[in-house]
Amino acid sequence: MRYDVIIVGAGSAGAVLAARLSEDPNRSVLLLEAGQDYPEFEHLPDEIKFGYDTRTGDPPPRTLGGHPVSLASSPHSWQFVAKATDMAPPMAVPRGKITGGSSAINSSAFYRGVPEDFDEWAALGNDQWSFERVLPYFRKIETDVDHHDDFHGAEGPIFVHHSDRNSWHSTQAAFFNACTAQGFPETEDHNSPGSSGVGPAITNNHNRVRFSTSLGYLSQCRHRLNLTIRPDCLVRRVVLDGNRATGVVLDSGGETFSVESSQVILSAGAVGSPQLLMLSGIGPASHLSSLGIPVTLDSPGVGQNLKDHPKVYVTWRVKDGYPVEATPARGGVSLRFTAPGSDMRNDLSIGMGSFVTPRARPQSGGAHQADTSLASRRVEMMAA
Repeated sequence: MRYDVIIVGAGSAGAVLAARLSEDPNRSVLLLEAGQDYPEFEHLPDEIKFGYDTRTGDPPPRTLGGHPVSLASSPHSWQFVAKATDMAPPMAVPRGKITGGSSAINSSAFYRGVPEDFDEWAALGNDQWSFERVLPYFRKIETDVDHHDDFHGAEGPIFVHHSDRNSWHSTQAAFFNACTAQGFPETEDHNSPGSSGVGPAITNNHNRVRFSTSLGYLSQCRHRLNLTIRPDCLVRRVVLDGNRATGVVLDSGGETFSVESSQVILSAGAVGSPQLLMLSGIGPASHLSSLGIPVTLDSPGVGQNLKDHPKVYVTWRVKDGYPVEATPARGGVSLRFTAPGSDMRNDLSIGMGSFVTPRARPQSGGAHQADTSLASRRVEMMAA
């Protein structure tokens, strides 16, 4: 069968694209996902509903209501490992391998970029990306259960919560008080356009369940006859006719075959999409040639210059008997502020942890898990 559109990757963007493009009943859409799919909520694994530990290692998995919810060795993560530099230790690079993609395994942080960034893009030539232009789409995405004004949505598919101060760990409350004592302003809403300072963290959780794009978007459109969702399909490359994409080659059910389409949308993530481009012959010619891949288009920038979750972890030993947690609490408190001498507003963010780890361990995204029985009891703070 030939489709109008093939979308490769049912993740944070792919699921949204599938939902939006299939609104036209005359457009046939094929959504391909390398991981598994759970159409029924009751079949969704607890690690996807509740867990967000993506660190590799040996500590016992976090439990919630008795359910193991660790993602450290889950088949729903690609289990990528990378090094920031040749001298740095390996770090986990968690990426979702499931419908919903990384939105199904991430830490559920739901912060908008500052308006100045969008307006700068508009000033560079793309006037459709000004903050005024994108604000309606931010509102369309969300149902903010705590704030009801012109800057927040009330009918979107993704539920948004601002953490309840009563749920803060004592360490987080102390961090908040220390920030205000140092003169940082208090904010009730980090997603308000002019906000700055310290206040409740924002997450896309609903009843403690991580609300992925699969739950938010695909659940509303699975019934459409013009939308086909195919999990467990590993796309190998894009089929090209000259410089035009005409389909994909994929592995599924132990077989390799091709599927044709009028359009192909690569939405396989910051790691997967450039990989597929290079496997299809689009990328740095010297690198492709060294791997025996025929070069269709020499594009040196493909697969280069990825900057993902730049962070600095600060850890310290706590006093004996001080209450700490084995896992970080959802939400909490965060500080957004402008670094001294910087011309970019809110270019720094600090989140206060309240849990222990066997040692500080960097990671691209996600969160950490640890064991409170460890002799070395440390509290973490993250800055980005």
